[in-house]
Amino acid sequence: MSIDIYLGDILQSSAEVIVFSAHPSLLSGSGVSGVIHKAAGKELEQAAKVFAPINPGEAIITPAFNLTAKYVIHAVCARYIYGTDNEEELLARAYSSALALYDKTDNADSIAFISMGTGVYQWPLEKAAKIAVNELSKSKFKETIVCVVDEETKDIYQRAYESCSKTLDT
Repeated sequence: MSIDIYLGDILQSSAEVIVFSAHPSLLSGSGVSGVIHKAAGKELEQAAKVFAPINPGEAIITPAFNLTAKYVIHAVCARYIYGTDNEEELLARAYSSALALYDKTDNADSIAFISMGTGVYQWPLEKAAKIAVNELSKSKFKETIVCVVDEETKDIYQRAYESCSKTLDT
């Protein structure tokens, strides 16, 4: 298992597939969603919205249009409200649903994720990082990347990765 934790913009990563937390409507939103949609061009929203609405835990794949990546995966996360097992399962499923689209990526070797759910969906960073790393450890891609926005987030993901690696090694 190898997960690279990258401090920087997912659009600047070299990944052939990028994954972000989408709204169930699959329309362009604010934050990372809006940035990705703007950079990809209006075709991204047009290609995605035909699949809408999708439920938390589900993901769809579209071409990346004007991006350097080949594909964009739109994954819908659950909101963190009560911290229930069901909410955790739905966040984990958003990651696993994105990874399950591996066979639709036509020779893509790399995939990059943002820290899904930790923005407007209000997931506590430590909990979200643990869930993400546990799911990303199952990736079939040669390179799996998590793009984070600051050193604190990078450190939390790194600790979650190290903890998961130790668990898998025993």
